[in-house]
Amino acid sequence: MLAERDTLDLSSSQIETMLRAVVTNHLGKLERVAFAAKRNPDFDVQQARLDDKKAFWTYALLDAQGPGAYLRREEYDQMVADGFSASDINDVWEHLCLLRKNGLVPTKPHVLQRLLEDVEAVPTAMNFDIAQGIYYRGLKLALASVDRRYGGNRVEDAGFVDRMVLAQSDPPVPPPAVAVVRDNDPPHDPPKQETLLARTRLPMASFEDFTEKLIAANAKQEHWDGKTQRQVRNISKLFVKFMLQDQHVEDLHSVNKAHVAAFVDFLNLDIYVNYGKSSVDEGRSIGELRAVALTHDKSTRGITGDTLNRHLGNLGQVFNFAAARGATALAGIDLAKLRAKGKKGRARNARAKLPLEKAAAIFHAPVFNNCAAWDALDKPGLDGQNLVFHCALYFVPMLIFYTGCRREELCGLMVDDVVIDNGDIPYLHIAKNEQRRIKNAQSQRNIPLHPDVLRLNFLAYVEAIKALGYRLLFPDIFSPSTSSPMGDRFYKDFKPVLEAAGVTEKGLGAHAVRHLFGAQLKKKLVAKEGRSDLLGHGGDGETDERYCEPHEIATLLQFVMMLPEVTAHLQPDAVRLLPWVIKKEVAPFSQPTRAKRSARNSGVAG
Repeated sequence: MLAERDTLDLSSSQIETMLRAVVTNHLGKLERVAFAAKRNPDFDVQQARLDDKKAFWTYALLDAQGPGAYLRREEYDQMVADGFSASDINDVWEHLCLLRKNGLVPTKPHVLQRLLEDVEAVPTAMNFDIAQGIYYRGLKLALASVDRRYGGNRVEDAGFVDRMVLAQSDPPVPPPAVAVVRDNDPPHDPPKQETLLARTRLPMASFEDFTEKLIAANAKQEHWDGKTQRQVRNISKLFVKFMLQDQHVEDLHSVNKAHVAAFVDFLNLDIYVNYGKSSVDEGRSIGELRAVALTHDKSTRGITGDTLNRHLGNLGQVFNFAAARGATALAGIDLAKLRAKGKKGRARNARAKLPLEKAAAIFHAPVFNNCAAWDALDKPGLDGQNLVFHCALYFVPMLIFYTGCRREELCGLMVDDVVIDNGDIPYLHIAKNEQRRIKNAQSQRNIPLHPDVLRLNFLAYVEAIKALGYRLLFPDIFSPSTSSPMGDRFYKDFKPVLEAAGVTEKGLGAHAVRHLFGAQLKKKLVAKEGRSDLLGHGGDGETDERYCEPHEIATLLQFVMMLPEVTAHLQPDAVRLLPWVIKKEVAPFSQPTRAKRSARNSGVAG
């Protein structure tokens, strides 16, 4: 009955209008992606063309068969004729499966409804079916114009120069404006420089140029280390990509509060929590990043509030820098209003607490007593043996417990950071070095070594590592094929030890042991100032921070001696290093295809 009612049917004009809208929208998106890709020095035009052709065939299948499309023999033969290999054809099928898995096939109802609303069509079931077909057809047509994006064959270029020259040869002359000047009118000022700048188009990509200049300025003044520089550069690139691909903003002067708020919503809700840890992420489009996030559990989508605030702080500095140099639209955007709210409750309750008995249980693990082998440190060895390998997994946990240092402060120690020639008390010098930075200025400090750490041959280990020519104190957690912090590698090995000791609650990791250090000192009535000197915390005011000298190392040792001895049951043994450390080989967990021998030599050994 509905099919017989012509007033409900889509007219040919409405269908063509919808198709034009889909093609125009997606053609614009594809061209913006192409422009952005071409800026990459590693851009591969043949790979870009092939990727677009694969996407074209995915939507060609959907256009021909609808949402239930599958790979038939006839399409397979057509793809072969188009120059596709069996691997390429498999990629098309996997792309189609991924679209289904992410809920993008069939198309979201609100997308189709918007198409119908734009042509004032009645949203009947039949019209939705037609809109679905038009949508797939439009995407196919947009993707088919690969020569336009990567071959420079634009139909509108034909005769463009001729038309431009003809238009300039006899330009229309506007009629002169008649100005009425009154005696009491103020004189007309020339246009201000800011107004002239605002009228000039500023490509969105110039935001990255401002970022690089800001990074260079801060690096020169030694305000930003390499890690901060990378963080600022990466969030700026993602911001530009989002503005171009999602918000369709191509002029930096056009960026407004709504655009930036949409970017914050994207970070909060759409991106997956581990974004940026893989180098592949940088090359993914905004749509692909959303699609990847959809493959993860909802609880792992959206970055944490602390990370968001750090990104906004970095972006804010770029905004201010760019605004002072002509990007005046950014000056009126208050990023502070978009920051994540702080956690409710007292800071002392923000992190789970590690009971002392569970911390003590850690040191009953095989790695500290008797392990199976150098590559099975968390597995128990044969009865009657006392096989122990001295490495990061052996010393770092006890150093965290007895020094309260942060994980990365210990994992990134250099041999020379263990000071044994400045008095009778050996100590660790925590400061920025060639391997890693420290959290802040007050993190630089000296911490005496607990006698039980010395009893377990820590200094003999230091000498053995130094004798081999290493500069890093724990070369067994260094890999030349990654820029990830060495503390991440240590924690990967430490996690099974924690779990075996019953430490399975989220948040009860290496940092919880550091919190336990502070808690134990507080129970022993060590004053706040003393705890701050050991933990690397700043004071509350001028009296605490500026005018108070740190305790002498002997006084700090008295505080450290108050800690319970959780390693008293361990037996000292002659230093036994990991075999590949002795041979100065690249770490077994490193990726040899990416490892550079020169990086190994400069980063680990002397």
